[in-house]
Parts: sequence; C-alpha cells; structure tokens
Amino acid sequence: MATLDLHVTPAHRGTVDRSTLVATLTAVALVLLMGLPALMAPPAEVPADGWHGNAALSRAH
Repeated sequence: MATLDLHVTPAHRGTVDRSTLVATLTAVALVLLMGLPALMAPPAEVPADGWHGNAALSRAH
C-alpha cells in the first residue's frame, strides 16, 4: 500500500552530501570517458556487396 505525502519540505541550500557529489562527479567522468570517444569515432564501413544481413548462412547459392 502506498502513502501519498502532501507535506512540502523546504529546500536546503548550500550543503551537498559528499556521497551525492562523488556519485555526480563519477557519472560525469564516465560519460566523458565513454561518450566522447564514441562520438569522435569514424563511421563504420560495411562493404555493400558482401552484406546479406542475418540470413547470410541460410542463403542458397
């Protein structure tokens, strides 16, 4: 059973929990380390004449 909490808590300003800061910095670092090389990679080149999709093994010659 769920309880709906309608009490609004005041926003706390200025203090950020250390674990929240570490998690945020880790997430940003992972996005930069994995995302930037993926965006800068050259496009894949698949030869058009040799591509038969997933049915290449069952194709009759």
